[in-house]
Parts: sequence; C-alpha cells; structure tokens
Amino acid sequence: MHQMRLLSASLVLAFGLTACGGSDSPDTPVVPVASASSGVLVDDLIAGATVFCDDNGNGVLDAGEKSAVTDSAGAYAFSSACSSQIASVAETGYDLTTLKAPKGQFIAPAGSGVVSPFTTLKVVSGLSDTEFQAVLSGLGLAGIDVATFNPVTDSARATTAAAVAKVLADIAELSAEAGGSPAAAFRGAVAAIATQARSSTTPVFASETSLRAMVNAAVSAGLEAGNKNSSGNAVWSASQLAAAVELSTQGLTVLAQKTREAASLSAAKDLLSSSAVLTLVSSVDLSDSSAVAAAKTQLSNATELTKPQYIYLSDDSIEIVPLQGEEVTATMTQFESSAGLTLSGQTLASLEHVWLPLTATSLALPKGGADLVLGIEIENTATGGILQARLAGVTLSRDSQGTVKAMIDDAARLHLYLKTGTGIEIGTGTKAITDISAKILCSCDSGVGIDLQKIADGLRKNFPDNTSLIDKTLAETGTFRVRMVATGADMRRADGTRLGLSRIAVRTPGSSATAAEVGGVAIQGRVTF
Repeated sequence: MHQMRLLSASLVLAFGLTACGGSDSPDTPVVPVASASSGVLVDDLIAGATVFCDDNGNGVLDAGEKSAVTDSAGAYAFSSACSSQIASVAETGYDLTTLKAPKGQFIAPAGSGVVSPFTTLKVVSGLSDTEFQAVLSGLGLAGIDVATFNPVTDSARATTAAAVAKVLADIAELSAEAGGSPAAAFRGAVAAIATQARSSTTPVFASETSLRAMVNAAVSAGLEAGNKNSSGNAVWSASQLAAAVELSTQGLTVLAQKTREAASLSAAKDLLSSSAVLTLVSSVDLSDSSAVAAAKTQLSNATELTKPQYIYLSDDSIEIVPLQGEEVTATMTQFESSAGLTLSGQTLASLEHVWLPLTATSLALPKGGADLVLGIEIENTATGGILQARLAGVTLSRDSQGTVKAMIDDAARLHLYLKTGTGIEIGTGTKAITDISAKILCSCDSGVGIDLQKIADGLRKNFPDNTSLIDKTLAETGTFRVRMVATGADMRRADGTRLGLSRIAVRTPGSSATAAEVGGVAIQGRVTF
C-alpha cells in the first residue's frame, strides 16, 4: 500500500507586549493552518482520478489551483503543500472494486491525508470535531480520525465503512441512471446520513430497523436532491420518486447489512461491485403499482440479490478475424501464455478486428446499459514501435438471453498514437477525434470487437501526409505485446474469476505528457506475425 505523507501544521503563538500604561494584553494565538502535500483517495482505492486543492472552496477545479492524478494505489501528490480543502473531480478515475468512476465528489478538510466518503461527511455536515464524533459513533466508527482513516487498511472497520460507502455510491448511480443529477444526489445522501447517524440512539448497524431508517433517510434525501435533469426538469413524478425510494431502500438495506456482515473487505467485493439494485429499480415501471410490488419482492430476496453480478468472457475466448482467411479462435490461456499466438501470413494491416464475446449475468447491467471506456495497445517487442487507441463513449447493454452488445454514443471520443520503430511519432494529442463511425466497433454477434481497419483509416484520414509511414508500420512482422483495457463495468473470466488491472496512457507526440488514459480490467497477451 502506498504510504501517505502528512505534513503536520505547527502551532505558532503570538506573545503580547506590555502597553505603555503598564497593563498586560492577553496572548493572542494565531490559528494554525493545516496543510498536506500528499494523500490517498479512497472509497475502495480510486485510481486515475483528479484531486485538487480547492483554494476558494467552490468545489470546482479552477485555473491556478494545484491538482494531481491518483496512481494505481489511489495515492496523489501535489507540487507543494495544500492549505485548503481537498476535493476530487467526480466521474474521473475508477474504483478498484466497482471498476466505475465515482459519480459523487469527495471532499476533505485542509490537512487531511485521506479523501473519502467519511471526510466528505465531515465537511458536508458542518459539524465541529467534537460534534462529529456523534456521527461516527452512530455509524459504528467511534474514535476514528477521518483525516487519516483509510478503510482499506483498517480491517476492524473495513466492512462497516464499505457498507456506508456502498449506499452512497448506489444512490448516485440510481440518480444518474434516471437522467438526474448524481452529484446532487450524492451530496444530499451524505448530509442525510450525517444527520441520521448523529441522532441515532444506537449504532445504525445494531438492528435492521435502525439500518433501514438510515438507508431510507439517505435514499429519500439523495434521490429527491438528484431528481432534476440538466434542464432543471424532474426526471421522476412524485409517485415515481416515492416508488424509487421504496425499492432502493429495500435493496440497499439488504446489501448494506450483508456487506457489514462480510468477513473482510475482500469477501465483500461481489456485494460492493453489484449492480443488482440499480438494475432492478431502473428496469421496473415505477408508475405500475403491481410491477413495483413484484420488484420489491425481488429486492427482499437476499439470496438472489447478493449473487455475484458481472460481465464475462464467453468460453474464455478471444477471436481474431483477418481480412482474408479463416478467423482464429484462441483461449485466454493461449493468448496470455509466454508463447502467445502465431498468425502465419498475417500482419496488423491484414487483420479486420479483434473480438471479445461477452455475456452478462441477470442483474449485471441496468436498463440504460453501462458506459465503457476501451483502450488497446500493440507494441513490437523488437523495434519498440507502438500503436495506441482509446475510445470513450461505448455503451454495453444486455438482451434477455444475457448476450452483451456494444454501441457507440454520439459523444464518443477517440485518441490515437503511433510510433514507428525508428522513433517517428504521430497522434491526436489531447484533441480527440469526435466524428467517429459506429463501425469502429465490429458488427459482432455479441461482446466488443475493435475494428483495426477503422483505427488505421482514422490514422490515415487525420494524418494524410504520413499514410505511407502508417502503412509500413502496420505491415511489420515480429512478436507484438497486446493489451486491451476497459473501465466502467465489472468484467471477468467465464468462471467469475476477476481479471487483472492495468492502464494504457495514450501518448502525446513530441512530449512526455499523456494525452488520455484508460485504467481498468485488462487482457494481455502476445501475437507473432
């Protein structure tokens, strides 16, 4: 675990001087200014997120404010100490368990070495340190210092903290799925939990009744606060909102209790990454009382609700389709082995697409699908030549049989980079390609297929002076390392085993700067042409 550095503020006292008349003026203490130059962002650990020193306290990253991006362990470091409130930028990075970007903004008091849901509770509540201890006691977290409390490393309190975080995260997701304001929903839920926990006469996890009361308070306040779209219009009617609150309270009470009861944070991972409540609530007609009643019955079934929900590689296979000749179906074991795959008579230029057939469990994807960011990196092991692509704006949806399909959104963005074996670089830099054809994803029967010909066409179209160079590079033979990375959905092997994590940083030509990146689940292997 990345070690955090906390810079402690020293207490400076100003000593009074004796006035001419001989009277003593009292000592006037100078209020100490807490500061921190580094820390960790945690729900579970959140990688690739932007964190900033919010000097003016407006919750927005403004010009001139220090910022940093969290590493693979959620750690960040500013260029110099921050003496102001610390905040994250919502919907950046990804949670290492859920593999989604947090929809809410995390905030921490100045000097904090941890930024988390619990520092956010402290800031949003507006309570003093002494007053806030009642909130922590109500949550079963008595005695912790939120400025240093990292639930990932505190095994005694990890599942309690995770249960609270799960409720907050799902409320924001529910609002987003409905087309509302997830940021407002998250903040509203945070404030409600602080109020409910502070007023609770016993810890909220002491009984199902007290837990349900906290969850209901958070859901009610959160969904009401987030019940507006970007135009300011309500996304749910009053009756629909009431039904959404009823269903969400039922489901999240079950998941929060089961998360709290888990033996460890690792044992709770399937619960934390589950989209079951989100899927069931988003799929029901909230205006139909019979449908709502049926959904509530489903949400009351703890056995079904707590089953692992994920997207998986059908038969653990990967398919490579050339422009000419028969497609190659390989197992993940073959692709990931040290020998990798051998495609005789082929090159990158002669391949049409690489396809990952996907299937989803029954409650893995909500009605609106899951927003995905994809990345692919292909590197020549001999020459160092490299091709990188990052595509944001892909939606995964599931049909009634569990088959997963991918679609391109209207707001999709594509970043490209190519470096030849001789070191010549071309690429989009930070300015993404936005006029993207839906055909960049192959029209496969299921899953996600990256059309390599469309990527090559994108390079030729945007860099017409380098067409011959692009074609020559794509026609190279040899052994290539291939990485495919996706974030936004919990994707696994066919047996439910979690895939490893990795990151692709698309480079900027002529610079060491990163143009765009994607971090998340990864499939890595070797191909020899």
